[in-house]
Amino acid sequence: MNTTELLQYLVKTSSEMTRGSIDEAMLLHFDLIMESYRDKPFFYKNLLKYDRFMVALSLISFGYKDEKVPLSDVRAFCQKRGYMSRNSLDAYFSFLVVSGYMDVQLHAQDGRMRSFQQTDKALYTATQLIKSYLLPSQIILPLNSWMPGLRRDVDLLRIYARGLAKILESDFLLDKILPEAKWILNRDGGHLPMLALYADALRNGSLETGYNVSSYVELSRCLGVSKTHMQRMIKEGESKGYFKCDKRLIVLSPAFIELMRRAMSICLAITRISMELGEAEHQMESKSVDACSC
Repeated sequence: MNTTELLQYLVKTSSEMTRGSIDEAMLLHFDLIMESYRDKPFFYKNLLKYDRFMVALSLISFGYKDEKVPLSDVRAFCQKRGYMSRNSLDAYFSFLVVSGYMDVQLHAQDGRMRSFQQTDKALYTATQLIKSYLLPSQIILPLNSWMPGLRRDVDLLRIYARGLAKILESDFLLDKILPEAKWILNRDGGHLPMLALYADALRNGSLETGYNVSSYVELSRCLGVSKTHMQRMIKEGESKGYFKCDKRLIVLSPAFIELMRRAMSICLAITRISMELGEAEHQMESKSVDACSC
């Protein structure tokens, strides 16, 4: 699949996601990811900030593509994409090491470089996050014959990471496909604060008519972000035409509903297609091995 075909397939799949049971899928995603988030709100509110999340995904993808890849290659890739500055990347890598999510050591072939490896703690966390997108996507477009075979988390993560590598290389990611959503994503908690509002409205049966949102104190405590953080997001969204607000009432505009549905459909589509591409590559390698052994 060339880059043009990949983009067309991403757009087609995300469009199919939007036309399906997208609200049900979004609620399941929110519930699944919040199971982990509540245990470590400080870690997840930083991890899910879009640029940091893309750095974490890049580490996993590069690591599975080539176990000997130096950490400097990932740094250069992330710098080129504009995810974070060199100093911020170094600080983030140090945070992952200190937090027990990554091991760094001298590169076996060049002592001037460093190699890296995700710890079991990181692999478990990554797998849970992937499942929080993959399982909801199954509600909308249930498939495939290979899904039941991925019983081991290590298999799921390996296949996902190798498929994601192709999407990372193409740069067909959410910030490029739907750049107007980045104001939501690239802040503490990533997409979850806005998704929390969406889910609250959906479950109260008032998604398109406005509702008395849970207090800022309650939402900020749940998400591990400050009350001021939530208020600033709402104010920014209001200036962009996504809300109408007074002190307590927040009315969600059709533009906000459409933005959230499109953003989540793209995220679900990227996860689904990463799995499909990774599985296709795995099947080709298996056939090559079988042919060589004959």
